[in-house]
Amino acid sequence: MEILNFSKNLSNLRKERKITQENLANYLGVTKAAVSKWELNQSYPDITLLPIIASYFDISIDELLGYEPFMKDDEVKELYSKLIKEFSTEEFDIVYEKCIQYEKKYYTCYFLQFHLGLLYCNHAYLAFEEEKIMEVYIHATEVFKRIEENCKNANLAKEALSLKSYCNLIMGKCDDIIEDLKVVNQISMPTENILSKAYLTKGDKEKAIKILQISIFNNFMNSLQSMTDILYCYDDNNEKQDKYIQKIVKVIEILDLENEYPQVLLNIFASIAMVYGTKGDKENCIIFLQKCVDLISNKKVFDLHENKNTMFDYLPEFLENMSIGNIVPRNESLIIDSFIESIKTHPAFAIIRDDIRYDNILKNFE
Repeated sequence: MEILNFSKNLSNLRKERKITQENLANYLGVTKAAVSKWELNQSYPDITLLPIIASYFDISIDELLGYEPFMKDDEVKELYSKLIKEFSTEEFDIVYEKCIQYEKKYYTCYFLQFHLGLLYCNHAYLAFEEEKIMEVYIHATEVFKRIEENCKNANLAKEALSLKSYCNLIMGKCDDIIEDLKVVNQISMPTENILSKAYLTKGDKEKAIKILQISIFNNFMNSLQSMTDILYCYDDNNEKQDKYIQKIVKVIEILDLENEYPQVLLNIFASIAMVYGTKGDKENCIIFLQKCVDLISNKKVFDLHENKNTMFDYLPEFLENMSIGNIVPRNESLIIDSFIESIKTHPAFAIIRDDIRYDNILKNFE
């Protein structure tokens, strides 16, 4: 990968300012042949000459070298989308190495680093060998830790901490998670409400609505995820599990999430299907697996532009401005393949594998 464009930049700068190679050589105290070799990319000047050359042309050393330590947000999103496709079509090691090179080139571009870490998390399983998969997750935690400790963007640093903890969870490093997140449980004042009131007081009702919509949306999504996770904690209490499942379904209906934001429902429905399968409830297990099929077959999970967003009409704008925007974190086929594999191998679904409806579900997925 070409990182520096010094030779081309030097030649262009000199010609733009109508300076001869001899003029520049005399100023720097070197030979004309030396300048010629620099411009032909046959050699580089002594490092002590770089600030003198940069000052001569009134530019920074980075500009002189053609080194860009940052990528624009749109460029990051475009690259992220491109790499997602490559992970689904090329060998894992090839694409992974390409990501490593981007990581090294833009080491302090934390917006890009975050997305590279996200790619590692979402595609580590493609490495196949358990040892290699763990190596990828370890590397991802190192990326997220560096972002968390050095990035001045508080939101990005917070997201990096969450994903670092996710990687540690997969690796079974529970003590590390507890140490990192032990203060998260503290009750804090909801800043969104204060901010929205400030905008409303200033007469900016639209900004207040935007902030409150996203606050409501995030709180509901977090609550739904917590209600789904707690199902596993009550594996010895069927009554509690049933009550939580009823509440989850009711919240989904109230918010019309199958139209508003179906992307969050795939894992929720699958988790409920697993709970019912583990409990030995074949009928409900199939019902919730079928809900997953319906989401995927209608492409609702993958196309964010299909959402009605009647209640959260500012949601598309919010998602577009998020770090990954309207980009699904993995290629569609990889998501479906991974989902099919979990249905075929997860012990919770053993109870339905002799049912003809199970075969139909797999066919519909494929």
